[in-house]
Formats: sequence, C-alpha cells, structure tokens
Amino acid sequence: MPIRVMIAENNKDTRDKLRNILALYPNCELMSSARDGQEAIQLAAQFHPDIALISLNLPGISGSKTCEILNAIYPDIMSVLLCDQQNTAIAETALYSGARAVISPNVDKKTLLDLIDNLTDLKVRRTSPEYMEWKDVTKHPRVISITGAKGGVGKTTLSVNLAVTLAKRVPGRVALIDLHSQFGDVPTMMNINPEYTMMDIQPIHSELDMDTIQAHITKHPSGVHILTTSNKPAALDALSNDCLDSILYVLKSSYRYIIMDVPAILQDITLHAMAHSNSVLLIANLFDVTTAADTMKLAEALENESIPQENIGVVLNRVSKSNQLQSKDMLKVFNGKITAYVPNDNQLVSAVNKGLPLAMSGGSSEWMQSLEQLANIAAGLPDTASPTTEKRTTSLKWWRANGTA
Repeated sequence: MPIRVMIAENNKDTRDKLRNILALYPNCELMSSARDGQEAIQLAAQFHPDIALISLNLPGISGSKTCEILNAIYPDIMSVLLCDQQNTAIAETALYSGARAVISPNVDKKTLLDLIDNLTDLKVRRTSPEYMEWKDVTKHPRVISITGAKGGVGKTTLSVNLAVTLAKRVPGRVALIDLHSQFGDVPTMMNINPEYTMMDIQPIHSELDMDTIQAHITKHPSGVHILTTSNKPAALDALSNDCLDSILYVLKSSYRYIIMDVPAILQDITLHAMAHSNSVLLIANLFDVTTAADTMKLAEALENESIPQENIGVVLNRVSKSNQLQSKDMLKVFNGKITAYVPNDNQLVSAVNKGLPLAMSGGSSEWMQSLEQLANIAAGLPDTASPTTEKRTTSLKWWRANGTA
C-alpha cells in the first residue's frame, strides 16, 4: 500500500519544494495540495491521506485548528505542523492540536524523508497483530462479579460453573475468587481444601507478584485457578481494598477472566469489588416476590454507588414451570432488562454434594446451553451483548415454549 501524503501550504514555492522531496520517497502517493485550512479539510474528507503536512500560517482556518479538526474527525490521519519557529509554545500548540511532529517548511531532504519513514512505520504497526489484539476489547482481561440480594439464589453455583465454562475456552487463564470471609462455599463445591488464602497475602500485598499469587492459588482439574479469602471465619472487612486491588492487578497480567463470588451484603470490600468489575451479575430466582423486590433495591443501590447501569445485569436462575412467579413477572419488575435465564437442572444438587461442578460433565442440556450463553455475555462478546440479538431471542422462545415467559 502506498503512503498517501497531502500538503496544505499557501506558499507555492514551499509547496513545490516539499512535493519535489516527497517524490524521492519510494511508494509515496502525492495528493492535490491545499492552500488554506478549509480546502485541506475538504481534501482530507475526499482522499483520506495517511499524512498531512500543514502550515501553521494557513489563511482562514489556521494550521493548528486544521490539525485539531482533522484529529477529531479523522484520527487515522497523521498531521505534521510546518512552522519556522521551534519553541515551547509552538510545541504545546502542536500537542494540543494532535500533530505528530513540528518541522520547518524549509526542511532539508533527509529530515523530511526520515520523518515520512517513521510515520509510515507507525501506520504499519497500527495494523500489526499486536496492535489489533489490543484494539479488540473482547481479548482484554475481564473481571466479573457475581452476587445477589440474598442467600440461596444460587450465585456461588453459577460462579463456579461459569468459571468452569470459561476455562474450557482458555484453560489455566480463569481465576475464581471466593470473596467470602465467612463460610464461603467455593471450596466445598469444587472439593478443594486451600492451604493458603488471600488473608495470607494481606501482610505482603504491597510487594505482590505473580510468583506469590501462584503460591496461594489452588489449581482445579477443570482449569480454574482458585483464590479464597480465608479458610476459617474472619471479620467481614478482614481483606482490605488495597489488598484486593493488588491481587486483581497481578491477576490481570496473566488471566483472561477473573470471576468473583461476592457476598450478598453491601460493605466496603463488596462495593469496591463490584466498582472495579467490568460486569456485575445479580442473581435472582422466581421462588418468591421478596427476591424480586430485594434484587431491584440492590440494583438501585449499586447505581447510587456510581457503578454504571450498563455494567449491571440480572440473571434469573433455576427457572422452571413450577416456580411461584413467572419470568414475565420479573420482566415487568425490571422493565424488560433481564440479562440471562438459567433453567433448573435436577442434577445440580447431586453435583454440589459430590464437589464436582455440573459444567464439567459436558453435554448439551438446556442448562449447559444457558451457561454457554452466560459465558458469552460475561466475556463481553458482541454477538450476545445486546438483549435484542438472535441468540437471546431464541432463548426467550424456549422459555415461552416451556410456559415460563
């Protein structure tokens, strides 16, 4: 691909000099030149150059303003400000306008060609696999908090099985944090007995690194790496916010997904955890009307704590025909904003008693399909992030067919 260059300069002799130098650059496509700022913006809209050499002293719209406008509407265009003066004020003007460099309009051949070479290299790097991976937000580490307005709604069961489902996609890159300082159930459900916990990390969290984290992690056969708060009852605020921040910071360097099973209580550490999550899933069931009311209150409380509304989702768990409430009732309560539906499965209780997450059994049951969809939502995948997608519509059809929607 040729590098496309536009010149915006009112002085004809300077334009001609720049064009003659650029003609020496291999694979350079010279575009029509502009004589003022308005013409430069119009030509940029028409031809979309890679590089724009723009004189500071353009008539009409100034060169710095032209750079600023191009940077705002066409950020891929790399502007270079042409100015005889080289001082701090000019440099600040260039930075503010989004220019990549400041050079003299009487620039020598080597300096200009070296600059074009550097900017061409930057253009190539922008489309490199490394840059494109950083641009794809679905590949960034994601922190997902799972909680509920009360106990018994199945949030730990979903936390464990969601972690297992995600670990099937990226084994060894899913961390599961049991944030309960008192009576956390993740170890029981996964049949583990952690020797070390996050309470052991607390005294050394300011010097935390991945080697230390790994020494406190329990690796599960499913590919999930587990961190628990404490192996014996501790105060609700036993783990500090600073310690949790350090743990999350280190985990993000190696783990794709970090699932946090958050206690059903609003306190400093739980609010801090949810505020630093990409997604907060509130688990509710259809057993009684108090769950619906309390979940709504919880959602409102989290929004009042400056947790973005778009980060909060409601998941209806253990949905079945025998529920006292119907999912259409919950849709009314939450104004149609239900993120996902998870059906009841009679094997869940047996799986919990065995300490073997049901998601490890595989299969294609409706429950397993709903976990796969929930995993997509938690992962922030664009094809499932919107409630109006075809996959979400298909799931709603299933619930209607089974008399629950």
